[in-house]
Amino acid sequence: KILKIHKKAEKNMKSDIDVIIVGGGMIGLSVAYWLTKKNKKVLVLEKTETLAAGSSGAGDGHIYHNTKMPGYHTNLGFTGGGMYPEILKDLGDSCGFTEGSGSYLLCDNEQEYEIVAAATKKMQESGADIYMLTGDELREREPYLSEHIYAASYAPSGGKIDPFELVFAYARKAEERGATIICGAGVDEVIIENGKAVGVKTSKGDYYANTIVDAAGSWSGFLGKAAGLYVPVKPRKGQIVVTEGCAPMIKGPVTTASNFCAKLQPELMGLFSDMTKKLGHGAALEQTEAGTILIGATNEWDDFDKSNTIEAIEWLIAEACREMPALKNAHFIRSFSGFRPFTPDHLPIVGTTAYLENYVFATGFEGGGLSLNPVIGRMVSELICGEELCVTNEPLRPDRLVKPYDQATEEEIANNLPKGI
Repeated sequence: KILKIHKKAEKNMKSDIDVIIVGGGMIGLSVAYWLTKKNKKVLVLEKTETLAAGSSGAGDGHIYHNTKMPGYHTNLGFTGGGMYPEILKDLGDSCGFTEGSGSYLLCDNEQEYEIVAAATKKMQESGADIYMLTGDELREREPYLSEHIYAASYAPSGGKIDPFELVFAYARKAEERGATIICGAGVDEVIIENGKAVGVKTSKGDYYANTIVDAAGSWSGFLGKAAGLYVPVKPRKGQIVVTEGCAPMIKGPVTTASNFCAKLQPELMGLFSDMTKKLGHGAALEQTEAGTILIGATNEWDDFDKSNTIEAIEWLIAEACREMPALKNAHFIRSFSGFRPFTPDHLPIVGTTAYLENYVFATGFEGGGLSLNPVIGRMVSELICGEELCVTNEPLRPDRLVKPYDQATEEEIANNLPKGI
């Protein structure tokens, strides 16, 4: 299963490439997977020396279906998550996928329960398979969770998957079908002729294609500027702590309802600890196939600073031990951080733009890439191939946010793009 990543690049490459995908994470490789399935000749360019170096390689593996309200975005996540069994069969790799383990949203008290139960009822009315569990019913399923937990919502279709393994499985299959992957090839400029994107300039040469795809995630603001576009995506940092390998303790991923409840009723933030308010997230736990437990994640504005902080690590561990007391006996062996590509309206940017022909966006997924990448990869491939879309991209259309860079205000650039752009 060794992936051959091409190191050599041909200068001024005007070959028969159909599509250049900028970004070697799960979104970019999902697009490559679907395009090569349709016999398109694909080139993937990744600016770092390895794939999955951004959000895909620095997050947990949660597939949540009960952390949002009913609507298009949530339905899209259900669709994407439901595509995994067939895709993984085609990839020939399980990628640590746990079908049917479910996902949990934990309520610490009656007030949180009322909010989550009301949201769950709306989800059920929309057709979602999700329901409430009492604290005792929860602990029958997950006995290591704390006695203090009042209740939880449960989505049977939720689960987990290893994002790192997924990226490389997509890459192997895309290469089998003829894709070329080049790492260490950051894009310095998008080549534009007569209002059309026709190629890119990189440190390893110039590459030309019929279509360019922005799958650059948190770095899409920079890539957008290289194409003369204002693309409001910036990094939102999440810190994660990892334990030593443990005996099986938890089957499905869990997260606390504090962040979810605060989104629906902001006045509730006053009920939470200062650190919860500062770090902006509830605790989330997931046990991997290797037995390690991932504990995340913070929600911070820190540009591209990947350093971990003592206060965040202490807070994550304390919150995890509060929800799963047995973790007090575990060793916490390392920590890391990554960036979620954030957009001002919390929705991804997917589709074409009126401002530049032959340029397609697949970016801004914040924390939803694991649920969404299967369906987004297919959707983008259908857009490029001129096919009918499996799901409409209307709410995600780029030009609700994207515009020519010189039309963006100083305030927009300061608030919605990475520093130093």
